[in-house]
Amino acid sequence: MKPSTLAAALPLMTLVVAALLQTHCVRGQNQAFDLTKLFPKTGVEPIWAVIDRNLPQVQKLVTTARMECIQKLQLPRDQRPLLKVTNPSEKEKCLVECVLKKIKLMDSDNKLNVGQVEKLTSLVTQDNKMAIAVSSSMAQACSRGISSKNSCEAAHLFNQCISRQLERNNVKLVW
Repeated sequence: MKPSTLAAALPLMTLVVAALLQTHCVRGQNQAFDLTKLFPKTGVEPIWAVIDRNLPQVQKLVTTARMECIQKLQLPRDQRPLLKVTNPSEKEKCLVECVLKKIKLMDSDNKLNVGQVEKLTSLVTQDNKMAIAVSSSMAQACSRGISSKNSCEAAHLFNQCISRQLERNNVKLVW
């Protein structure tokens, strides 16, 4: 995926990309991993082209949810990106929670909605079974590791989990 496209991504796309990159075989390596090695060749169009083409409609969903949540929480329209913020304010944690719930990635039990993760991954990758399986596994791992009863705190911890996965795999994203 082009760096300019990645730089515009919000938490949903980060989750999808992190899910795609989360594999046991690359954990602990210091070199970048070529994501295309994970995907079977299914025609002449590379997976990056498929993702680049489908990303805007999911991005629009996330952007709309984010703007509604910013307004609801009375945060500034130019709210800072929160991916690598280790000590966000309570309102910023609640912004992440609001967005995740609005796009149905986080359920009322403060867990990631694995079915929605799979659905969005399928949409972005045109039903790539490998991508769906990897994203599901990553979402389950993040959900198991987070047990906060406070929904804003749980959302923040999901955000941190995703951030760690991206960092381990040398993916540079800003949201």
